[in-house]
Amino acid sequence: MTKILDYIYRFILIFMIAMLIIMVGSISFNVIGRYFGKSFTGVEEVSSLAFVWMSFTGIALGFRSNLHPSFETLLEKTSGTAKKLLLTIINILILVFLVYAFKGGIDYVVKSYIQKTAILGISVGWKYSAIPVAAFIMIVEVINKLISIWKKDAIEIR
Repeated sequence: MTKILDYIYRFILIFMIAMLIIMVGSISFNVIGRYFGKSFTGVEEVSSLAFVWMSFTGIALGFRSNLHPSFETLLEKTSGTAKKLLLTIINILILVFLVYAFKGGIDYVVKSYIQKTAILGISVGWKYSAIPVAAFIMIVEVINKLISIWKKDAIEIR
């Protein structure tokens, strides 16, 4: 499962780079256009869509690498089975939150799917679908972390 996740995260990284290029490129193109008296419609919507997708996929990528802030004082004072149990409780709480975010994201996408953007005319659901996609990726990662916590040959737990 880890090998599949490695490919998924490599794709996410490439996707994030593409979204950054689209966001910066479209905004720069519009700024240069305004200098010459031409403003391009839809640039704000394109850059906003790219920003949302880049942000939420970045959250998932950061989650895998443990880049998000955490309080590790209690974890540092425990070891062995107590540490595994504590990590299991923490990851189960994270899993509950992510399942809630996934379900809420799906509900919001379904409700907002009929709404169209003002200029491009695409569904607003495309923008908000980044939430359940990122939540699903993080759910898979939490399950992977829970499995690796209780593996007998786990050298580094965190």
